[in-house]
Amino acid sequence: MNASLKVLNNYVKVDDQDPLELSEKITRIGHEVEGHHPLAVGTKLVVGYVKECIDHPNSDHLHICQVEIAPGEVTQIVCGAPNVAAGEKVVVALPGCELYGGKIAAGKIRGEESNGMICSIAELIPDNRLLRDEDKAGIHVLPADAPVGVEALSYMGLDDFIMEIGLTPNRSDCMAMTSLAYEVGAVLRRPVTLPEIHHYDELESDITVDVETDLCPFFGAKLVKGVETHESPAWLRHALLSSGIKPINNIVDISNFVMVETGQPIHMYDYDKLNKKAFTIKQGFSGDYKMLDGEDYTIEKEDIIVSTDGTVGCVAGVMGADATKIDENTKNIVIEAATFDGPQLRMTARRLNLLTEASQHYIKGAINTANTLNVLDRCADLLKQLANAKEIYKTVATDYVAPEKKVTVSVERVNGLLGTSFTVEEIKDVFDRLCFSYDLDGTNFTVTVPAYRNDISMDADLIEEVARLYGYDNLPSTLPEMSMTQGLLTDKQAKERAIAHILSDLGLHETLTYTLTSPSKVNDFNLFHPDDENIKLMWPLGEEHSVTRKSILPHLLEVVKYNNDHAMKDVNIFEIANTYVNEEIEQLGIAMSGLYMDIPWMGEKVEASYYVVKGLVEKVMDVLNITPARYSLVRVEEDNKDFHPGRSAYIRMGKDIVGVIGQVHPAKAKAYGVGETYVAQLNLTALIGVRSSKLKFTALPQYPSVSRDLALIVDRDVPASDIERTIFKASKLIKDTTIFDVYEGEHVAKDKKSIAVSLMLQDEKRTLDEKTVNEAMEQVLAAVKKAYSAELRQ
Repeated sequence: MNASLKVLNNYVKVDDQDPLELSEKITRIGHEVEGHHPLAVGTKLVVGYVKECIDHPNSDHLHICQVEIAPGEVTQIVCGAPNVAAGEKVVVALPGCELYGGKIAAGKIRGEESNGMICSIAELIPDNRLLRDEDKAGIHVLPADAPVGVEALSYMGLDDFIMEIGLTPNRSDCMAMTSLAYEVGAVLRRPVTLPEIHHYDELESDITVDVETDLCPFFGAKLVKGVETHESPAWLRHALLSSGIKPINNIVDISNFVMVETGQPIHMYDYDKLNKKAFTIKQGFSGDYKMLDGEDYTIEKEDIIVSTDGTVGCVAGVMGADATKIDENTKNIVIEAATFDGPQLRMTARRLNLLTEASQHYIKGAINTANTLNVLDRCADLLKQLANAKEIYKTVATDYVAPEKKVTVSVERVNGLLGTSFTVEEIKDVFDRLCFSYDLDGTNFTVTVPAYRNDISMDADLIEEVARLYGYDNLPSTLPEMSMTQGLLTDKQAKERAIAHILSDLGLHETLTYTLTSPSKVNDFNLFHPDDENIKLMWPLGEEHSVTRKSILPHLLEVVKYNNDHAMKDVNIFEIANTYVNEEIEQLGIAMSGLYMDIPWMGEKVEASYYVVKGLVEKVMDVLNITPARYSLVRVEEDNKDFHPGRSAYIRMGKDIVGVIGQVHPAKAKAYGVGETYVAQLNLTALIGVRSSKLKFTALPQYPSVSRDLALIVDRDVPASDIERTIFKASKLIKDTTIFDVYEGEHVAKDKKSIAVSLMLQDEKRTLDEKTVNEAMEQVLAAVKKAYSAELRQ
């Protein structure tokens, strides 16, 4: 936001302040002055009088001017402006003058001496976008009574200092110069003087106002007749230039100036172009309509519209329609000042690409609705003064009762939160400087919050005001008093970190992907939210990020594709993140493509596969202290659209599916633009919540182990993991099992397979003898025979 010291001086005296020091003081109370610049740039600029102007003998467009630059002092200047003439008062840049475009020096132009330059406004103001065409086309001609020899910028009112303030989102009220004046007045301990509004005899208005939407809490309209359209006075043009607004004419400039002053956007309608003198604020319009800039814009049903004569008179808070615009023939105008819903207006302005200065005030919540009636009167007063308005009519507005907001805070609460020792008098001083009214009961302040301060709603906000005005740098550095606690991770945090560490140690890279996704992908790989409805953002940045995700895998596949597209074919990644639908579920996602391991000097390469991913999941289960006996793998459905039906399995605990391991279905992989990719997805919320025995440490065994191998004939559809689980249960001496061969073919029936298992037996208390080992093996054979009709392969 640009804040002009000349404009600010209208409300609080700052013209005796050093601009840089004032900028520092404003920054220290929370309004960071990110930069500053003068309105016009130029040294050694004086008012001159062109006594004589003749054509240059060696040019068809240059002129030789004799210019009086001080009483009795005349110098020669060559000028090429088409509008230079004898008898004009002009702005002269003397030799040595530094303009933003360079330094002026004396010299000769086509053989004729030139001791300076006669300037246009465009040569003084760096931002030419704000200037009129006539300001750029020729030199600037001053009034005839301009005193020769005086400093030009000061005489013209262009000696202004502009602060570029980066307002925080909670202080949008300071987009109004009057609100900023209260801040500056508090810093400088000076009174704030609001402009006096002159009231005139008002006539009864024939305008009617009707609001048919909840998105317009207040709408006011005021009729003013007999205005004259012409150029604004210099002070008004310069005030707008300082605020970054281009002057147009006195009518438009008044509306823009009132917005700068009060923060309330103003829109004006040509009263004579209205067939019915009625304004209806509603939604429901759709179609293409021509706006003030002459362009057609598509209006949609959710847009807030100020309707006149049954059509669009204005897109509320954004831009007026062409049919009711003010032009040079306008005599009678209707002034609109209203409050519109910021989020809806933001959506409309963004879609139409019309994020105007006015719309920003609504979007950022800078409107003080309680002051809107005064704003309309202020506009009428300025139209009377600057546009010779003949008749002013009574304001027609919707009902609005400004709520009185009171907040209570105690001295003890202030000092307890800030670690200070302020007295009642010191806190009173802060509230007085901010012009807050309050009641004091002992050490308790009940503050009536000004209507323009939308950021104050609780005692902590008032405490912040005390801290700001006292000075953050002046607050003592103290440690809060609290009981000692151990800086430990929760059980959940510890397990999450352990999972991340083990997967990183095993060669996977951790990713962090976006929580939002598109409706077209949200149900892909959706294992844990099958029946939940999508959570949609009210105002998404785009369709691709409009709903919360239900699975991590789609984003991991996008990461795989991104790396593949950049010549990284071996991608091994994981992510731990939440998914949000009806409930929040933390998930672990793993995706592997290409080589998992490549050690050239050892000649060892391991490709990503189902078994590699399965091994990683088993490691995760070990970290969570969940033994293999507590979960099982179940083949996915044959018609599964996300996972390869022959190379994928669900992880089941009891009746619940807590994860999946497998290959991405080829059709789905093609849709995501990836090759053969293996993935895993675990419900960590469920797994971390599983009750498990505490991890126990035992001494290393003192007695040797014994190994035995078995080759079992079982049905082809019997999972090898089930056989392992049964073997473990058969004897307490079984400490480990390893399946080292699965055979189907000759000497084995077609519906059978041979599974070779290596067993390790051990007793912690004694050395095993042959008899004990044989008894254990017989128990194993009996258990697998009973469970699977397994036979020992001969």
